[in-house]
Order: sequence, then C-alpha cells, then structure tokens
Amino acid sequence: MLLFQFEEPLRRRYQGVKAGVTLRGRSMEYLLPGEVSTVVGELAQHEGREAVSAQIDLAKDRIIPEVNGLAVDRESTVDLVMSARPGEQLNPVYSELYPPICWEQYPAMVAEQGNPRKPCVALMINVAWGEEELPEMLRVLKEEQAGATFFLVGRWAEQNGALVEAIAAGGFELGNHGYSDSETFPELDAWNSVRSLRQTNEIIFDAAGSYPRYFTPHKGEFSPLTLEIVSRQGMRTVLWTLDTVDWQKPGVKQMEERIMGRLEPGRIILMHPTADTVQLLREILPQIREKGLAVVSVDELLDPGWWR
Repeated sequence: MLLFQFEEPLRRRYQGVKAGVTLRGRSMEYLLPGEVSTVVGELAQHEGREAVSAQIDLAKDRIIPEVNGLAVDRESTVDLVMSARPGEQLNPVYSELYPPICWEQYPAMVAEQGNPRKPCVALMINVAWGEEELPEMLRVLKEEQAGATFFLVGRWAEQNGALVEAIAAGGFELGNHGYSDSETFPELDAWNSVRSLRQTNEIIFDAAGSYPRYFTPHKGEFSPLTLEIVSRQGMRTVLWTLDTVDWQKPGVKQMEERIMGRLEPGRIILMHPTADTVQLLREILPQIREKGLAVVSVDELLDPGWWR
C-alpha cells in the first residue's frame, strides 16, 4: 500500500498529461490517457453542430446550400492533450460532418441566399459602370472589414484593368456578370452564351490572376440552357435576396429601410457603385455587425464549411 502511494504520483507525472495543461479551460494536469478520453467524451456530448442538407425547390430551380456539421474528434483530441507541452491551453480537435444532399449534386441550380445557420450576409456588387465611385467604395469596405463579391461585366473590366486589379488586391472576390450589360441571356444561343462567359473569365483572369467561381445574369434573367452552360464552365449561378435598387436613386434612407427591415442570416444584398451606395455602406455596415452578422463574400456565404 505504501509503495502504491509513491508509484501513482510518479506514474501520473511521467505517463500523464504535463503540468498546467488545460482543455477548454478545464485542467488536464497529470490525467492518464483513459481519464483524458472520459473527459473528451463528456465534452463531445455538448460540442459540435449537426450537418444541414441543401434545401431544393425543383419547380424554381432554386437551392439553399448545405452546411457541414462539426463533431469533436475524440481520438485526435486525446492525442493532442497527451502530447501537449507544459502549460498549453488547448481546444478540442473537430472533424467535419457532411450532409447527404449537397449543392455539388445539383450544379445547375440557382442559389439566391446562403444557409441561415451561418451568421453572415454577403454583398453582391454588380459593376458595368460607376468606376468613379469604386475607390471610395473599396476604402469603406476595407475600413469596415467587410467582404464583398464584385460581379464584373467583361467589357467594363476590359476597359478598367487597373480597377479590377485594385479590387482583387483588396482581397475581394470577383464574379462574372457576362461580357455586355446589353445581353439578355435567355435570348442567347449556346455559342454566344459560352463566348460571353469565357471572354469575361479570361479578361478577369488576365487582370487578377484567378477565374471567377460564380456568375450572375443581367436583370436576374436566365434559361435552363443558361444554367447548364454556366455549370459546364465550372461556375455556379447566383442571384440575390435583397435589392437596394440603387440604380433608381431612391435615396440612402429608403435603401437603408429596404435592407435593414428584411435583414436575416444568409441574405445576399445586391448593389452597384453609386455615391449613395457608398454612403449606404457607411450607414448599414456597423448596424449589421451589431446584429451579430458578418459581411462576407458570396463564396464565404455559400461555402458549406462553418464560417469562423
């Protein structure tokens, strides 16, 4: 019995968790592997999120993208704790859970909002004009640490390469808005649809060094052929949930009411580079943050991984 009194503390010191190690604020000091596994198992019962399948509306060709789940990876978390250096403060290791229904299974379907389980909204900024307002718009977005996706008309991007480079250099995502704002995609045949998309993609790539992942059509108009062709170009078609209608110049106050009155997680907000829109961003970005929502790019919003 006396020998055990000396052996047990020594065993814990040399075979157990190092001194001062914590897991999610809980002391793990000198615990043995089996005891660590028990603690991690208890933690796993209260941690993580379920995966949410994509929601599909076949009649409208609409989809709300899925959201992957998270679960505590028990084995990896135990290994992390057991190998920790003295005094380390640790968090659990998570593994991602995938739902059975995903957007990638329906690549030609349209998304006009993100999953409301993610605490963020996205800005869709369509650009075919307004280059005089873009530098200030970029400055405001940067100051407010807001993300956005700029959907560029190819002809405009071709004539404003420096601005395209500035948008990309600011860390903002670039999307495809067709080659000309006079195009109506339902009226284009397959050859002209492909030409418009590819030409715009190449212009953006030449200026920014990356190809767009998303396409949005002029006036939100498309046909089944449009959706199929977009998906075959390796892109996805997106629309918007909320529209500032800023091109009609309704005034900052009316636009603010229009957006903030219907703001919810997952919304995609459509706007253009106008002077009033720049002022609108100054007004609403702090308000959106106060609601606990981050303003992100379209890709961040629609990505099934958990936004962190």
